[in-house]
Amino acid sequence: MTAVVTDTRRTGIVVLASCLGFFLINLDATIVTVALPVIGGQLGAGVSGLQWVVAGYTLAFAGLLLTAGSVADRIGAARLFGYGLLAFTVASAACGFAPGAGLLIVARVLQGAAAAAVLPASLALLRHSVADPAARAKAIAIWAAGGGAAVAAGPLAGGFLTAQFGWRAIFFVNVPFALLATLGLSRAGRSARRRSPIDLRGQLAAVVALTAFTFAVIEIAPMGLTSPVVLVPLLVSVLAALWFVRVESTGAAPVVDLRELRSRVFVSCLSTGFALNFAYYGIMFVFSIVFQQERGWSPLMTGLSFLPLTAVVLASNILGGKLTGLVGPRLPMAGAQLLEALGFVGVLLVGVHGPTWLLLLAMVPIGIGGGLASPPMMTALLDSVAAERAGVVSGLLSSCRQAGGVLGVAVFGVLISATGFGMETGLQVSAGLAAALLCATAIASYSA
Repeated sequence: MTAVVTDTRRTGIVVLASCLGFFLINLDATIVTVALPVIGGQLGAGVSGLQWVVAGYTLAFAGLLLTAGSVADRIGAARLFGYGLLAFTVASAACGFAPGAGLLIVARVLQGAAAAAVLPASLALLRHSVADPAARAKAIAIWAAGGGAAVAAGPLAGGFLTAQFGWRAIFFVNVPFALLATLGLSRAGRSARRRSPIDLRGQLAAVVALTAFTFAVIEIAPMGLTSPVVLVPLLVSVLAALWFVRVESTGAAPVVDLRELRSRVFVSCLSTGFALNFAYYGIMFVFSIVFQQERGWSPLMTGLSFLPLTAVVLASNILGGKLTGLVGPRLPMAGAQLLEALGFVGVLLVGVHGPTWLLLLAMVPIGIGGGLASPPMMTALLDSVAAERAGVVSGLLSSCRQAGGVLGVAVFGVLISATGFGMETGLQVSAGLAAALLCATAIASYSA
C-alpha cells in the first residue's frame, strides 16, 4: 500500500511540474503585453522596438517548435524539459535585469527558444509518466486547461505586477516557479529515447523565412516600403521560403509532408490557427497601446479591461469540445470564426474614442469565438492525417499559430504607427483586416 501511495504521489508531482512549465511559457506570451507602454517609456523604445519585445519571444517559439519534438525523442523528454526550464529561468532573469531595449529583445528570443523546448517535452513527459489511459487523459486535460488559463491570466497579472512592482517583475516572477517545476522534475523517471530524424535544413529555412518577413513588416512604418531595409529582408524571406519548399519536397524526413497540403481540411486547419492568433495577439498589442497612451489608463486598469476578452476563453474551449462531439468539427469551427469576426466589426465601429462599455462588449465575441474554434480545429486536423503523424502535425499547428501571433503584432503595430494613419484609423483598419481574414478562413473551414 505504501509503495502505491508513493508512486501515485510521485506521478502527481511530475504532472504538476509538467503543467506548471506549460503554464509559464503560455503566460509569457501575454503577460508582457500590458507592460509594453511602460517598457517603452523607461527604455526609450518606440512602437517597432515594442513589437520586437513581443515578436522576439514568439518568433523563436514558432520556429524551433518544428523540431523540438524530435529533439525530445532523441535525448528524452525529462532531460529536454529540465534543460528548457533552466534556460527559461536564466532568460527570464536576463529580461528582468535588461538595461536597454536591445538586450531585452535578445533575452526574449532566448526565452522563446527555451519555451519551444518546454512545450513538446512537457506533453511527452505526461505520456511517459502516467501509465493508466484514463488518468493520462485527465492529466492532459489539466495540462491543456493550464495553458488556456495562463493566456487568460497574462494581461491581468501583467497589469498588477507592473502597477505594484514595475515592469521587471513580470519576468522575475517566472524564476521561482520555473525552479519549482525543475525541482518537481527530479521525481520523474528516465524518459525513453529513440532515433528520431531532425530536419535541420527545413528548420533553418523556416526560421530565416519567418524572421526576415517579420523584420520587413515591422520596419515598414519607420523606414518606408521602398527602403532597402524592407526590400532586402522581403527578398530573403521569399528565397528562404522557396528553399524550405525544396527541402521539404526532397528530404528523407521532412517536418512538413507537402502531400498533406493537398487536403483541404489540413490546409484550412492550419490557416484557421494562423488567423486566430493573428487577430487575437494583434488586437491585444493595439489595445494595450490605445488604452494607456490614448485613454491614459494605468497598467492595472488595462489588465482588467482585457477580462471580457480573456475570461471567456477557457469556458469556450470546453463548450467547443462538447459541440464538436455533438455535430462534428466543421460547423463549430466556421461559426466560431464568424462570431469572432463580428466582434472585430464591433471594434471597428466603436473606434479608439467610442464608449468604453461598447468597446469592452465588442471584445466578448472575440474571446468566445477564439475559444470555441480551438477544439474543433485540433480535432479536424488530427482526423485528416495518419495516427503516426499526430505529434508532428500538432507541432506544425502550434508553429502556424505562433507565426500568426508574430505577424499580427507586426502588421497591427505598423498600421497604428504608419504616417498618415494615426491611432484611430490604424485600429479600424486592423480590426477590419482581422474580420476579413477570419471570414475567409471560416468559409474555407466550412467548405473543406
